[in-house]
Amino acid sequence: MIKKVTVDMKHLATAALFALASILWLPGLAQAKGAAIGAQIDAKAVVESIDQSTRTVLLREENGDLETITVSPEVRNLAQVKAGDRVLTRIRLGVVAEMAPSDGSGEPVAKTDVAGRAQPGEKPGTFVRSAVRVRVTFDSYDPKTRTVDFTLPSGDQRTTVLRTKPMQDFAADLKNGDKVDVTFRRSVAVAVLPAG
Repeated sequence: MIKKVTVDMKHLATAALFALASILWLPGLAQAKGAAIGAQIDAKAVVESIDQSTRTVLLREENGDLETITVSPEVRNLAQVKAGDRVLTRIRLGVVAEMAPSDGSGEPVAKTDVAGRAQPGEKPGTFVRSAVRVRVTFDSYDPKTRTVDFTLPSGDQRTTVLRTKPMQDFAADLKNGDKVDVTFRRSVAVAVLPAG
């Protein structure tokens, strides 16, 4: 399950940090050999005006506030943007915990990044996706306190509270020494949509 939240552009960074910190409290989606939880944050605005020479755009947020942003030269197709166009920024955050491959394949820590931007002639848009997977060793789970103890690849031991039922159910089925892949996912997409 993905929880959706709408925020204004000015508070987008704060909302993203809040969502990352709070996703362990959100309802999750149970999987056969794991659990996943996530959050989605949407921020919408309308282009009030644009100055192509200075690359500044005046946006009206959903709450009526005006925000001026300067668009970097890396953004393609700024000339396509017109007053009345809508800007949508979407951030998705998630955590997936699943049993590691029984053959032990894969690195203990892995990271992937993917990015893209609009093709020439299209409305400006961009996306960035990243994922970091860490293989941890499960040590114990206490269902009364909902705390799980695990060991990082570095040997450091950690304890955390599991706040969602799917994560609690997943931990309850683990045995001491089980290897678990925990993946943290983040994606950010910005799209300019025609007025209307």
